[in-house]
Amino acid sequence: MIAFVSASYAHRSRLAPALAAIRSALSAAGWTPRIFIEDYQFAPDDQRAMMAATQAELRACRLLVAEVTHKAIGVGIEVGYAAALGVPIVAVRHADAEPSTTVGGLAARTVVYRTPGDLERDLAQAVRDLFGEQRRGVSE
Repeated sequence: MIAFVSASYAHRSRLAPALAAIRSALSAAGWTPRIFIEDYQFAPDDQRAMMAATQAELRACRLLVAEVTHKAIGVGIEVGYAAALGVPIVAVRHADAEPSTTVGGLAARTVVYRTPGDLERDLAQAVRDLFGEQRRGVSE
C-alpha cells in the first residue's frame, strides 16, 4: 500500500525530522511512503512534468499524509486532488503551527505533535484507526 506524503518543499530541511518520523511510522505499519519532495527533483521550468508525476503518484496511493506545519500551495493542491479521488487524508502539524482549516476540513484524521517521537506514535495510531474503520465499514 502506497502512502503519498505531501510537505512544503521550501521548508524541507526544517521538516526533515518530521518526515523521517512519518516515513518510519508508515513503514512500520506496512505502507510504502512516497515523500514527493524527497523522491523527485524538477527544474523550475518542469512544471508539467512535476504535476504529471504528482497526479500519477496520487492516483496510485491509498492514503495521503499532509504535513501542514508550514503553509504551502503545493500541499493544498495535492490535498484537494487526493480528496477529489476519494483518497483518505491524514493531516499532521507541529503543535505550535496554526491549523489549516482547509486541510482540516478534508482530513479524515489530524495529528498534532510536539516531537518526532509523538508524530511517529500518533500517526501510526491514526492510520491504524482509519483503516480499521474502513475495513469494518466494508465488512458490515
